[in-house]
Amino acid sequence: MRKPTLLIFVEYFLPGYKWGGPIQSVANLIGILHPHYDISIVTRDRDFLDVKPYPAIVNNEWLIKENYRIMYCSPDLLTRRLVYTLARSPAFDFVYANSLFGKLSHGLLLLSWLTGRHIVIAPRGELQPGALRLKYYKKYPFVRIVKAISRGQITWHATNEAEQKAIRQLFPASRIGIAPVVLAPDTPRQLQPRLTYQKQAGLVKLVFIARITPVKGLLFLFEILASIRDLSIELDIFGPIDNESYWRSCQNVLAKLTPNCSATYRGVLAHPLVNATLRNYDFFILPTHSESFGHSIFEALSVGVPVIISDQTPWQQLVLQQAGWDIPLQKQHWLSVLKQAVDMGDDAYTTLSEGARSIVEKYVNEQQLGEKYRLLFS
Repeated sequence: MRKPTLLIFVEYFLPGYKWGGPIQSVANLIGILHPHYDISIVTRDRDFLDVKPYPAIVNNEWLIKENYRIMYCSPDLLTRRLVYTLARSPAFDFVYANSLFGKLSHGLLLLSWLTGRHIVIAPRGELQPGALRLKYYKKYPFVRIVKAISRGQITWHATNEAEQKAIRQLFPASRIGIAPVVLAPDTPRQLQPRLTYQKQAGLVKLVFIARITPVKGLLFLFEILASIRDLSIELDIFGPIDNESYWRSCQNVLAKLTPNCSATYRGVLAHPLVNATLRNYDFFILPTHSESFGHSIFEALSVGVPVIISDQTPWQQLVLQQAGWDIPLQKQHWLSVLKQAVDMGDDAYTTLSEGARSIVEKYVNEQQLGEKYRLLFS
């Protein structure tokens, strides 16, 4: 029996890692769907922010992998015309894009408007209020255009209820009917939990792993640390510098930190090193303005590292679940939590570490991912 064919457009893919969660989402999605679909992927031939292509990878032609085939496209080939031509082909039953604002989606939206071709779009948090507020003057006009050209031929993929609600508010109806918004939870990567760890009272070691961009809130965190005089805090930052002017603003505040608060930029962290790196810290910290899922949060929890994050993610009620804190982006709340984290001893910390692992186990056990994704592509 012929399997249905699925064409996936993703801005960056393996062996890349700098783009963060969407790469892992698509990789795990393939693992779930490949027994039921013939999968093809179109992506760039280089990692996020890189100017050179991946070494030893042939570009601009289909390559056969174990569970899918893939085309790594050079910048001159990766045009709207190519996207339009591939997605229009009757060889593919379903077309799936992993961004609304990404370059690859522009050709898909044009195709959908001109021909009525049905496409599935995963905005990956781009349409949630916290993300939309950043560069709103560019994003909202684009959203209005998409709303105007949609005639019911777009299915939206939301990975949590908050994202589902945000999409429905922006796209309540098309010219023909209600725009479907299918809820299918994200497909995260579980890391190996650490076996032993001891938290030292009077000091907290924090790790931030994310792109250096306004939506992730690093400047907010630096401003908080700069106001602290009597707490011992060590922060290590990992991630690609997505926004140079934003990073310069961060560095200006960083220079104001007192000696008892240290913050060190460690560069980009390759995905294979994430597990071993997380094991060295007391807490993962991320004052993000918006996350549709938060792969780095999930990975920290899976290792047994409690988290200190904003309340703008799907990971809620962490205090009740004894796995960390999800708190508003207000300075006084963060100062209070950081003091608790510094003062915490090993016994209380062990409870949080166990709670972090419990959240991951509960998530994995409750999700019927295969069934929900087959509903998305049916």
